[in-house]
Amino acid sequence: MAFEGHHRRVGAKVADAWRTEKGFLYALPDTDRRIEVRVSRDGFCRIADVDYSTPPELAGRRVGVRVSHREVVIHVDGRQVARHRRSYVPADVVLDPTHARLLRLARQAQTRLSAADADIPEVDLACYDALIEAC
Repeated sequence: MAFEGHHRRVGAKVADAWRTEKGFLYALPDTDRRIEVRVSRDGFCRIADVDYSTPPELAGRRVGVRVSHREVVIHVDGRQVARHRRSYVPADVVLDPTHARLLRLARQAQTRLSAADADIPEVDLACYDALIEAC
């Protein structure tokens, strides 16, 4: 094994040199980027030419985003609302299945409302008549 063998350039076994060197290393600083973006009408945030899904009810709101080299985390008012793997493919769409289902339901509701096909039950006003008569 190369790791256990004596290395002429290092002047020792690589494993021994690594154990010695490890004590002088320090943690890398936080390199995550934090930005604020506006969610589009259909519930997506565009970050570096990639669209990431959010819950559809956030459409039009500004959200905080933490972007690392591995993931994108979206926050609203200090709570996490979405977490996605980071994509480096231009014009990619990263869609959470839960967000897709909510988006589909919201679009169906919007279509029904625009077609005036909403199921709105009739309101029984007899309870208000009884309150007025009681006074």
